[in-house]
Amino acid sequence: MSNPIWDLLVEHDIVQGDEPEKEIAGSPWYVKALLAFSGWLAAIFLLGFIGIAFQAVFENSLVASILGIILLVPAFLLLRMPNNEFVEHLGLATSMVGQVLIIFAIFDISNDQKIVAWLLVTLMEISLVVLMPNFVHSVISVLVAAVALSMTFAEMHLPFLIGAILLLGFSFCWLNEFRFPQWIKKIRAIGYGLVIALIALKGGDGSFGSLISKKDAIVAQAWIGDLMIGAVTLYVVWSLLQHYGQPLKGRLSIAALSATLLICALSMNVQGVTVGMVIICCGFFCANRVLLGLGVVSLLFYISSYYYLLESTLLEKSLSLLGVGLVLLLVRWFIPKMLPVESEVIHA
Repeated sequence: MSNPIWDLLVEHDIVQGDEPEKEIAGSPWYVKALLAFSGWLAAIFLLGFIGIAFQAVFENSLVASILGIILLVPAFLLLRMPNNEFVEHLGLATSMVGQVLIIFAIFDISNDQKIVAWLLVTLMEISLVVLMPNFVHSVISVLVAAVALSMTFAEMHLPFLIGAILLLGFSFCWLNEFRFPQWIKKIRAIGYGLVIALIALKGGDGSFGSLISKKDAIVAQAWIGDLMIGAVTLYVVWSLLQHYGQPLKGRLSIAALSATLLICALSMNVQGVTVGMVIICCGFFCANRVLLGLGVVSLLFYISSYYYLLESTLLEKSLSLLGVGLVLLLVRWFIPKMLPVESEVIHA
């Protein structure tokens, strides 16, 4: 049975083709929340029973690793099932417990080789990002992989590398979101996982493993990481200018890159301001409101954490924030004057 409204729209060339199928209304949020809670509760009881029945799991790393791998198999099968909140969260909980058992086995076998252990955890989580067919699972795996990679660099006394690496990966994902349409869900999951990791990372001391690195005699200078983040920020601005067809030697490109360089230089002492700017730029470029909101929240989080930083005096913090704010206002005032103004069409 045809829809007369759709036929009328087709007749006036407003739309084309057949009428799209009506989407089935999903469950209300409270039903989804109840099913999610039931899934995690069922998984906790099931895995608690397994833990009580097999006490050797917590005594033998080999048994823990085997059981962890076995748990990942049903988790994979559950996550492949059609959309069902209870089944999805049951699969997520099962996978999380399996990963915990494998990570316990990795650290138990590696003894004091923490670098190797954290690298193995990172590789495992990256593999799960590729293999597990679930968006939320991929986001969590990316976040765990970022933490493990940060701990790896901290153990290597190179904590300053992680911020730039995560920011580069985040920028690459969102700047190339639609370049690989067959992987768009995975790319978005990786992007969201990286942005959550960045917010947590730059809101603290610059590395998830910063407490470990501070105990050692050799601690890398934080300004090296800020320089690398500045380089990534310039790359993002240059990529956006290229996307919108702005020549590198044009006035707008030179002004934008110069302003970015100045902002990066002034915000070197302010943890995460340039990272928040990159998140907002990527969110605006992708027309992603969630990403824009995360960028705004990250800036507020960074500025708040910077206020409570005890390494600088309140006067130094005020001057740094004042300088960054004035430069941003000047950029906002100056760049629109360089853009071509199109004559407005007046409709009667």
